[in-house]
Amino acid sequence: MEPLPDAIWADASQFSCNFSNGAIQCSELQGQRELRIAIDDVVCILPHASQDGKNYNMLYLRNGRKEATSVQPGDCGSSLASIQLVSPPSTLLSQYFCAELPQHLKPSVDQAIDLHVIISTPSGTGKAKNFFKNIVQPFLAHIGLTEYEVHETQSARSILELCQSRLIDRAKLGFTQTIILLSGDGGLNDIVDAFHGAVGVSLVPPIVALIPMGTGNAMASSLGLLSRPTEGLTVLLKGSPKPIPTLVANFSPGAQYVTDEGHTLIPMLDSSMSKSSVNSIHGVVVASWGFHAALVADSDTSEYRRFGAERFQMAAKELLFPSSGVETHRYKGNITLFRSNIATNENSVDTLECGEHMYVLATLVPRLEKDFLISPESVALDGRLRIIRFGTVSAEKAMQLMSLAYDGGRHVHESSVLYTEVEGFRIDFREAEQKWRRVCIDGKIVIIEEDGWMEVLKGPTGRVNILV
Repeated sequence: MEPLPDAIWADASQFSCNFSNGAIQCSELQGQRELRIAIDDVVCILPHASQDGKNYNMLYLRNGRKEATSVQPGDCGSSLASIQLVSPPSTLLSQYFCAELPQHLKPSVDQAIDLHVIISTPSGTGKAKNFFKNIVQPFLAHIGLTEYEVHETQSARSILELCQSRLIDRAKLGFTQTIILLSGDGGLNDIVDAFHGAVGVSLVPPIVALIPMGTGNAMASSLGLLSRPTEGLTVLLKGSPKPIPTLVANFSPGAQYVTDEGHTLIPMLDSSMSKSSVNSIHGVVVASWGFHAALVADSDTSEYRRFGAERFQMAAKELLFPSSGVETHRYKGNITLFRSNIATNENSVDTLECGEHMYVLATLVPRLEKDFLISPESVALDGRLRIIRFGTVSAEKAMQLMSLAYDGGRHVHESSVLYTEVEGFRIDFREAEQKWRRVCIDGKIVIIEEDGWMEVLKGPTGRVNILV
């Protein structure tokens, strides 16, 4: 581990405080200074070392410029700060006070906590490493945690390889592991896919504390981790572990991963520790084909990534209104839905009559981005799978439907949209050109061979937990 940087700013003076217009107004007791701290930037309140029942330390994000302006994760000018409060309001204490470390961060009598920090260096706009150095690392030191391992990703397979070479073996031996994951949905998918791939063994589920650093951050958005820039750290201290439900995407034998910004194809053989003859991925967020999968694939380049979440809209415009002047593509394939009627305990298999599609997406979560409510009836971590599908509408209509998704999920009420709960679905592809056979599983892109298929089913739960 690198030496601890001098990244925490601490004020030794004592301050009183009160709420005012979404901020904490702090007044120095023995001086004239005033500090105004955005409530969204508060991380936690801890007992003061010389605690007399009235004094506390408050940790918050400080941008070094305007204290009342909320910091965004990864901001280059932000750092962790500490201020001493005297008799803070009870409403502030009830929300942010942490008297002692939670079990997932506390060593037991006979075993040290296995604490790992995974930094996904390419996630989003590449700010994860900076956020760890300036915020997470000094935060851990301030709460007394200095013994942990830091893992920076070196390739698209780094997290999978770490799980297979280290974390799964520790879980088999009965060690409780807490993973602070600075990543987007892809990093979480890697951990879940690796642990579910370790079939036929008993293991202790790791606990993931997700610090959202991706572009879309679907899981983090659905869990409310983007509600404030400090929410991930607050949940690390005050959250409880919950099991992550999965979906399982099975593919025909010729399916291949797409890597290196679309330039390289890798066969899916031995993609996890499973030796199954069926190619499969365990997902936690989404499985899609058509417009959504294409825009994720097309926008996954270094050129697009520097625009953050805007990259999706940029890629979407090119797909819907191709600069070449050709017609918007109609995706060809047969879709079969698997449904279950709980009231009658009956299962049904229905093949959609129409063989042309534009948007086919199944999800376990309500949001794909903070404001993109793709499945308004979904609840994160409840394990229910829902599908959203619409056919070959005009490009203008497709844009309208996407706009309605940003407007409270109103797209699901349109007559052109199929929105229903399913146990799973199957696609038999009828596309000659390879690029129209790309599918997306939690940001991973897979190309299906000609006349191949993909089948998505609800998967098992319980091999990985996440703090909420």
